[in-house]
Amino acid sequence: MTGLRQFIFRLYEQQRLRNLFYTVAFVVFVPVGFRFAILAWEYGDWFDKPLAVVAGGFIGITTVVTLTRFWHVPPTQIVTPVAVPQPAPELDTHFRAEDLIAAARRRAAENRAIAKGAGALGSTRGRAW
Repeated sequence: MTGLRQFIFRLYEQQRLRNLFYTVAFVVFVPVGFRFAILAWEYGDWFDKPLAVVAGGFIGITTVVTLTRFWHVPPTQIVTPVAVPQPAPELDTHFRAEDLIAAARRRAAENRAIAKGAGALGSTRGRAW
């Protein structure tokens, strides 16, 4: 789903395409809304007439503000640029036996120190390991 969102946001960041989309949307939606307002005025009840006027006012103000704003204010970038992955540094895959033995001895010494500390606290039963 994130791929679709990024695709849509990348389209939205293209100013000419976004302006064209908004223009076509308002060219379609405003006349359709106006037609519904006319139908409500002619065939609706008494409360449909003021509602049509109020709704038409909101639609008109929104249309003017939106059309003037997006033609003059550039959008902020939403989608971060794709980072080019850097090649991973080559790892030394040849382990030396000395390194493995040293790591095992270090771990064994740490374990003995932990066991000795636990024995001093009285957590062992005095068994010889």
